[in-house]
Order: sequence, then structure tokens, then C-alpha cells
Amino acid sequence: MPSYGYRRGGERRRTARVIMSVPLRVDGETFAGEKFAVKTTTHTISQHGCLFVLEQEVLLDQALVLMHEYTRQSIQARVVSNRKHRDGKRYVSVEFIPSNVNFWRMSFSKPGARSLKRFS
Repeated sequence: MPSYGYRRGGERRRTARVIMSVPLRVDGETFAGEKFAVKTTTHTISQHGCLFVLEQEVLLDQALVLMHEYTRQSIQARVVSNRKHRDGKRYVSVEFIPSNVNFWRMSFSKPGARSLKRFS
């Protein structure tokens, strides 16, 4: 599995990532200027973006529109990473524009925060 976003010295993300498969529709444009709309699922999500597999090649900083298939909510995002992994799949990381939207409709902890423990 890809481990994008880590560097020496710890996590650089604003919020923790969660491994979660959420169905998305991704709308964008190819290098040749042809429009595409494809269905995929997320690999990981965070408050500010997500990582997913995408067969189409996209450029860094390219704008995409993501639609959450369950809520039907759409959001604009920009490509921050685009890598082909050893498994042959292309993993694309995006960050939301604007970043202050609760697209996933859930709360995220800060990176490195301790898990809550349940007391009986």
C-alpha cells in the first residue's frame, strides 16, 4: 500500500488519515483536453482531501471535481500527488478547495493524537 505524506521527523498532515473506501465520481480532463467522468473509491481520506486510484493520467495542481456517491455532494479538488505504484495502479492524492468543508461528514483527530479508550 502507498504511504504518501510521510517524511523524516513525523507526519506533516493537518489531520489524521483514515483508511476508508468511499465511492466517488471523478470529473476532469485528460492531457489531450478530453473530458472524463469515472467512478472509483477512496483508499484513504482526511478532513482536507483523499487518496484514490485513477486510471487517467492527471497533472500536479490540476483541478478535479469529486462527487461523493452516497451524499451526492460535489467538491473541487487539486492534485497534490500522482504516482504509479508497484502494483501498477496510479494513486492520486487531492486536497479540497476550499479546505474548510466537511465533505466526509465526520470529525478527524490531529496527527499523532491518542485514541480514546473506553472505560467500563
